[in-house]
Parts: sequence; structure tokens; C-alpha cells
Amino acid sequence: MNQRIRITAAGAALAALSWSLTACGLGSGTLDRCVPAPATTASTADLEGSYAGSLAAEGTRLTLTTRPGESGGTLTVGNWPTGDSFRKELGASFSTTGTWELDQPSAGSQHALLRLHFDPPKPDLPAPDTIDLLSIGIDAKRTFVYADDDPDTCPDFRLQLH
Repeated sequence: MNQRIRITAAGAALAALSWSLTACGLGSGTLDRCVPAPATTASTADLEGSYAGSLAAEGTRLTLTTRPGESGGTLTVGNWPTGDSFRKELGASFSTTGTWELDQPSAGSQHALLRLHFDPPKPDLPAPDTIDLLSIGIDAKRTFVYADDDPDTCPDFRLQLH
């Protein structure tokens, strides 16, 4: 009976650990999240600056500048991944300028979002598969923007403010 209790306890501990790792470190207070929790509010001043990518965004760069009195500003991207629709025309990645805006939570969204609008070389046609909407994660030490494809896992496409 004693061995059965140890096996059950070990199984429960393993399940809790694996959940906290796949959920970006949400479970245990001793584990840090891979990115801060999605921001329920953010300001343009919080987002202004230069970002560098990691994991699936390795080599990707994003610079955001603000426009006084507006909820966004201008952007510059380098090595941004091209969606499948335009890969033949642009290659695996592109660099360009554009504008950005901050979408605050509304009835359709519980979190603040960063919306990107690219200038050419992106064609004028809509590109649903090019990443242009990012979640925002801010804590006391870090600011990230990331593609939040699955809230139960750590995002692979993420950029950190430097």
C-alpha cells in the first residue's frame, strides 16, 4: 500500500510539472513564464523600441516608434517571415516599413494586441498567413510581442524589447 501511495504521488507531481512546462510555466510559482502573461492593458510608450526575435523568430527584428497623440506609430521589420501566399514572390522573409496600432481589449478580445500594417514589398492583397497580429506580454522586467497560436504552450514566434 505504501508503494502505491508513492507511485500516485509521483504521478501527480509529474503531471503538475509537465502541465506547468507546457503552459509556459503557469503552474508553479518557482518557474518563470517563457513570456509574460498577455497584457490586459498596454500603452504605446510600453511598446516603443527595438525588438529581437528568438526561437522561430530568430534573426527577426522589429522597431516601433510612436506618434504623439495616436494609438500607434511607424514600424520597421527585418527578416520578417513571409506567409505562404507570397513566399514565391518575396522569398522566406522580407524587410519593410509600415505602421502599427495598439488594439485595447474589447468585447471580442480580452487582451491588448499589436496590429502591424506593412508597406511594400508586401502586395496590396490581403495576406492572412503573414504574421501581422501579435499578443503583448509585459511584466516588471520584460516586454514581449508574440504569436499566441496556442495559449497552453510557450509561443515559438516571439520578440523581446531590448
